[in-house]
Amino acid sequence: MVPVSNDPTEQVVAKGAHVAALTGLRGFAVLAVVTVHASAVTDYPWLGLHTYGPISLFVLSGFLLFPPWSRWLLGMADKPSVATFAWRRVWRIFPAYLVTFALVTLLYPPSRPSDAAGWLRSLTLTQTFTPGGLTAGMQHVWSMGTELTWYAVLPLAALGSIALARRFDARPARAITGLLLLAALVTAAWRWMLSLDARTADELLTWSFWFPAYAVCFFAGAWISHQVVAVAPTGPRSRRHGAALRFAQRPRLVLAIALLAAGIANSPWGGGWGWSLDSNTERTVRFLFTVALALALLAGIGGAQPGTALSRAFSAPWLVAIGRWSYGIYLWHLPVREILLDQMTPPPSVIGVVVWLAVQFAVSVPLGAATYAFVEKPTIAFARRVRRGR
Repeated sequence: MVPVSNDPTEQVVAKGAHVAALTGLRGFAVLAVVTVHASAVTDYPWLGLHTYGPISLFVLSGFLLFPPWSRWLLGMADKPSVATFAWRRVWRIFPAYLVTFALVTLLYPPSRPSDAAGWLRSLTLTQTFTPGGLTAGMQHVWSMGTELTWYAVLPLAALGSIALARRFDARPARAITGLLLLAALVTAAWRWMLSLDARTADELLTWSFWFPAYAVCFFAGAWISHQVVAVAPTGPRSRRHGAALRFAQRPRLVLAIALLAAGIANSPWGGGWGWSLDSNTERTVRFLFTVALALALLAGIGGAQPGTALSRAFSAPWLVAIGRWSYGIYLWHLPVREILLDQMTPPPSVIGVVVWLAVQFAVSVPLGAATYAFVEKPTIAFARRVRRGR
């Protein structure tokens, strides 16, 4: 799911110095998603960074949404309003999704749910609560249901952090580290549980999309953002930076780790391509090294000083624009692929694949930009006005 945080109160990380680069990072993630899904139906299904897109976006979501809670935990601000947080999240996620879903079901009949329960699940983003609940052309919205679960867990996690800190007379950073370790255990246990039984493809693909399978991604992003907030100019100074920030100050190491993790994650050690049912070892390798890639890039941008080579690369205007439109691009790209497949067959040659990818982007990007301009921006502004009025 694309982290869809365009609200200024949710983007103030290191006083906004990295907002452009973080938006560009979101754009890079959605480009990876489109590339993987477009190449999956060609003779070159290995193209792209497999599983990187959703994992990177989950990590970014943890990073972008946790700072208000960090400031509260550190005594720098009042406790965030859960009602305001929920209001913004609902208005940020659902309008664009519902508009896209309505149009897709009109244009592409296979995307329509088969019964009333299916329609209800699709409208509420709870499709993964039942095996086979995702419909053709809309399979990618599983990540939005996972994201919604994070919105429910986030306030509870922040409250748990301060309760742990007070209970053990510890700094909030240690409590958040404890929650990260707990999330890692939950993710490991969930993925291990899925490997125990011989399940159907629908069951495996459905249950592997639930929040516990990705809890460590969200909490790792929150862990990094807390370190950034803790050493911000307006925040308390620690004697030394956290581990993520010390890592971020070594740009060559960041790049080396990112390249190594990307290479291993997308090698045969990580399994096959697309929706293949790989072995548990292969899935684990791809997951762990993709998480390492996502965290390395996030730390190297969000935790480093402004102006680094990595930050400048992800601040490229065209990539920032893609990041701004990323939610709409994400929503549209898979139904666009399915509709195009009804009209043409991806050519087998390398040039044909390049043309196929170009057509995918040529259709998905303008649709994403239009969705941002005519649906996302107006509804965000409306929700803000209503909430301010209250």
